[in-house]
Amino acid sequence: MAEKPDIDTELLQQYIDSLGIEGVRATLTTFDGIIQSYAKLLHQAAKNRNEEELRNQAHKVKGACSSVGLTGLSKMMEKVEKDDWEWPTVERQLIEWADAVIPHRQQLEAWLATHH
Repeated sequence: MAEKPDIDTELLQQYIDSLGIEGVRATLTTFDGIIQSYAKLLHQAAKNRNEEELRNQAHKVKGACSSVGLTGLSKMMEKVEKDDWEWPTVERQLIEWADAVIPHRQQLEAWLATHH
């Protein structure tokens, strides 16, 4: 259960209570499409070494992740958005974030499967 803080189960339960499980799934489908385009913009900003744009995109990604209960991913982006960093460090953080998206989404899906 060490991974539990990666998702906001309280928020997800509120969504289920108000939207129903299908509404939550529809929201996550929308999120999946949006996060792919945001990730491309993050990658482009990093490739161009555009710090301001990278921080702006990190803010958007943070909010998107947070809005669907993916708090672990949101916290990773908050560091990119707000912390002082050097390019090699932030590039490593972006790779770690990208590698974490699917496991975190799977964790969220597993939680949903048992709470509807």
